[in-house]
Amino acid sequence: MTFQSKRAWRLQEFAAHGGNVNCLALGLKNTRLMATGGEDRKVNLWTIGSPTVTLSLSGHTSGIDCVGFDQSEEHIVAGSASGTIKLWNIDKAQVVRTLSGHKANISALAFHTYGKFLASGSLDTNVRLWDTRRQGCICTYKGHGGRINCVKFSPDGKWVVTGSEDGTVKMWDLGTSKVLHEFKLHRDGVSCLEFHPCEFLLATGSEDKTVKFWDLETFDLVSTTSPEAKPIRQMVFDPKGEGLFSGAEDSLRVYGWEPARVHDSLCIFWGKVADMTVQSNQLIGASFQHTNVSVWVVDIGKLKPFNGDLTPLVEPIEQVPLPAIPVQEPTPSAPSSSVVNPAPQPLPPAQTAASTERYEPLKRTPPRQRKNAQHWEQKGPTQQVKPPGIEAPQGMDPNIAIGKISLLDNQPADTSVSEQEFLKTCAGGHRGVRSVLKYSVSWQGSMCKQVESSE
Repeated sequence: MTFQSKRAWRLQEFAAHGGNVNCLALGLKNTRLMATGGEDRKVNLWTIGSPTVTLSLSGHTSGIDCVGFDQSEEHIVAGSASGTIKLWNIDKAQVVRTLSGHKANISALAFHTYGKFLASGSLDTNVRLWDTRRQGCICTYKGHGGRINCVKFSPDGKWVVTGSEDGTVKMWDLGTSKVLHEFKLHRDGVSCLEFHPCEFLLATGSEDKTVKFWDLETFDLVSTTSPEAKPIRQMVFDPKGEGLFSGAEDSLRVYGWEPARVHDSLCIFWGKVADMTVQSNQLIGASFQHTNVSVWVVDIGKLKPFNGDLTPLVEPIEQVPLPAIPVQEPTPSAPSSSVVNPAPQPLPPAQTAASTERYEPLKRTPPRQRKNAQHWEQKGPTQQVKPPGIEAPQGMDPNIAIGKISLLDNQPADTSVSEQEFLKTCAGGHRGVRSVLKYSVSWQGSMCKQVESSE
C-alpha cells in the first residue's frame, strides 16, 4: 500500500511502564506530547515518535488510574486508586499540590477551560471541583448512582458535564452548583463526552455501543447512531465541527448528526483507545494493552466528508518518515529543570508495501444546521473569566473583570464593614467554601466602582 492510499497506520508501540498501563492522555496543544500512568505508581511523559521516556514522576502510593494535562501544558495531574490527586509542575518536575477528599479510585479528570480549576470524578460516585492554587475543594456534586467515567467543561467555562456508569449524563451549572439537566436515554454506562466546538451540541458515547447527540438549547435528543459492534471508548469533533470521530476497540467512524449517518469508517484494531486528538489534517489516537502503549495516525484528508479540505491548525511541516521503532523497556532519564515541548507537526506516513486499495473522493456536503442554533461565546486570550460560583455584588459593573482570586484559609480580611459585606456576597452560594476572598475594592458611596484582587 502506497503512502498516498494508506488512510491509517500504527506509528509505534513500546513498553511504557514496569506494570500494567491504566491510563494515558495526549497534549491539548502539542499532539506530540503524551502522559501515561500505570500500576508502578509512576506518571511518565513521552514525545510521540520516541520510545524513551522524557520525564518520570513519582509520589503516589498506589496505581495511577487517571492522568491529564492542563490547558497550558505546564502541569500534569494524576489520580490514584487511593482517591488522591497530585499536580506536578513539568519544568520543575515537582509536586505542587496534593488534593484529598475522594473515598475511592479517581476515574475522570478535567481542567477548566480558562481558570485554574480542576474537576474530578471517582468510583465513589461524586464529582469534586478544586482550585489548584490551594489545597481545598470548592464544591462537591452528588447525584450519580455509579462510577464517574468522564468529566468535561463546556467551551465557555460555565458548565461541567459528567457521565456515569449508571447510564446518565448530568449538566451542572458552576455558578449555582445545581443540575441544569439530566440526560437519561443511554441503556448502559456513559464512557465519553464531547462538546461541539461551535454550536450548542453535546455528543455522548456509551457502552451501549451508540452515540447520542443533544441540543443544549432545548436539551432535546437530536439523533442516535446505530449500534456499533463494540462499546464507544473515545470521541472527538473535527476543528470545524463538521464531523465526529468515534473510536471503538476495533474501528473508527466519522458521524454526522442531522440526520444520524456514517460518513466513513475504518477497521483499526487499536484495542483500548484512551485518547484522540486532531491536528494538521491528522487524527492521533493512543491506546494501551498490558505494559505497552500504541500510537496510531489517521489521514483525515482521505476520509469522507473531508477529502483533503480540513484546514490545518498549524502550518504544515515537511513530512519525514521515521524508522521502525522496536518494542523496548523505557529508559528513564533524570528529571531536568526544563522540559522542551517539541513543536507540533504532522506525523510521518506509514512505511508499508504497495497495495491496490483505492480511495474514491466524494464531494463534501456540509451538515444541515439546526434552525437558530446558538454558538459558544469564545473568550479572547486577554479576557478574564470569573471563577465558577463567584457572583458580583449588586451595583457592580458586570463588565469589570475580577481577575485572579486568592483564597486565604481561615484568615480574616482587614476590611471595612461595607467590604466585608462585599466579600460575603462574593462567597455566597458555596457550601464547601470556608475561606475568605481578599480584594482591593474602590468604593463610590455605597457603589462598588472597581475590583482588584491580590494573590
